[in-house]
Amino acid sequence: MNSWKKIKLGDALYYVQPTQYIVTSAEYKESNEIPVLTPGKSFILGYTDEKHGVFTDVPTIIFDDFTTAFKYVDFPFKVKSSAMKMLLPSSEKYNIKFLYYLMLTLNFTADEHKRFWISQYSQQEIFIPPLEQQKKIAAILDAADAYRQKTKALIAKFDELSQSLFLDMFGDPVKNEKGWEKSSLQSVCVKITDGTHFSPEPQENGFPYVTAKHVKSHGLDFYSKPTFISQEAHNEIYKRCTPEYGDVLYIKDGATTGIACINTLKEPFSMLSSLALIKPNRRMLNSYYLCHWLNNPKIKSKLLTEFMSGAAIQRYTLTKINSFILSLPAITLQNQFAERVQAIETQKIQAQASLEKAEELFNSLLQKAFKGELV
Repeated sequence: MNSWKKIKLGDALYYVQPTQYIVTSAEYKESNEIPVLTPGKSFILGYTDEKHGVFTDVPTIIFDDFTTAFKYVDFPFKVKSSAMKMLLPSSEKYNIKFLYYLMLTLNFTADEHKRFWISQYSQQEIFIPPLEQQKKIAAILDAADAYRQKTKALIAKFDELSQSLFLDMFGDPVKNEKGWEKSSLQSVCVKITDGTHFSPEPQENGFPYVTAKHVKSHGLDFYSKPTFISQEAHNEIYKRCTPEYGDVLYIKDGATTGIACINTLKEPFSMLSSLALIKPNRRMLNSYYLCHWLNNPKIKSKLLTEFMSGAAIQRYTLTKINSFILSLPAITLQNQFAERVQAIETQKIQAQASLEKAEELFNSLLQKAFKGELV
C-alpha cells in the first residue's frame, strides 16, 4: 500500500444540496417515469411525473445526513427529503464506485439526531490508491456484487412464484371471487396463544428463544442471530406455549406486525409475547395456506384496518386474531398448494445457500480490497 495516500473522505467527495431536486407532490404512480429516492431500505419511494428539478449528474452516492444511510445511484431521480445530500467525486483522480465500496467498510454510528456529513462523516480518514487501482478494485467488487444481486433476484422470483400460485389457485383473498366458504380463525384451529409475558435473562446457550426478529415472510430465520434462555425460564414459558414443527408463528406486536411463517425448528423452544402461536386443525386448515393468506398484502391491509389495536404501536390481541375471518378452500386444494410451495421452497433454500456464499465472497473481497490485498 506504499502508493496509497491518506486523505479525508470529504477531500474525495463534495456534496450537492437537494433543495432544487425535492418533489413537490407525493402522489406517486407506477406509470410515471422519474423515481423518487431515499437512501433508506425502501430506496424507491415511488414515481413522479414532475420533469423539472431532476438530478442527472450520475453516477452519484445519495447520503442521509441524519442516519448516514447511503446508496449508489446511476440513473436520474428526484428526492423527498431535505436531509439528503448527493455526493460526487471532487476531481478526476477519484472513482465514485470505489469510494462507494470504501464507504461500506467505514464504521460509523449515528447515535444523535443531527447532520453528520460536514461535522463528522466527511472528516474520516481513508487510504486511497492511484486511479487505475481504484478502477480495478471497483471492477472486481462489481463482479462479486453482481453475483449476489442476481441470487437475491432469483430468491425474489421464487417468492413471486409462490404468491402467483396462491392467486391462481384461490383467487383474490379479499374479493373471494371463487366463493370459498368463510370461517373465523378460531374455529379452524386447535389453539391460538402467545409466548412469555415476562422478560427472561438471555444466555449464551440453552433453549432457543424465538422473537419477532426471527420471523420473516420467507421463513423462520433463527440461526443467523440466535438467542437463548435458561431451562428454568423455558420450562415456565412452555406451560403456556408449546410450539411444534409445522405450526404458524405470527408477529402480533411491534413494527413488523402481520408477518407469518411456518415453524421449521424441530427442537423445543420458547417465544416472546409479541408472537402468536397458531396451531391449525390439519383436517381443515393447512399451515402453508394460512401463512400465504396472512402474508398476502391485501389481507394485511384489511386486517390492519379492521382489527388493529393501539395507535403508537401496531398490535393485535389474541382475541382479535381468533376472530380473523378467512376464506376456506377445500383442504385437498390447500394441501395441493402446500406441496407445490414446498417444491418451490426447496429451490429457494438452495438459492439462499448460494446467496450466503455470495455474501461471504463479497465481504471477504471488500475487506481485502481496502487492506491493499486485492490488486
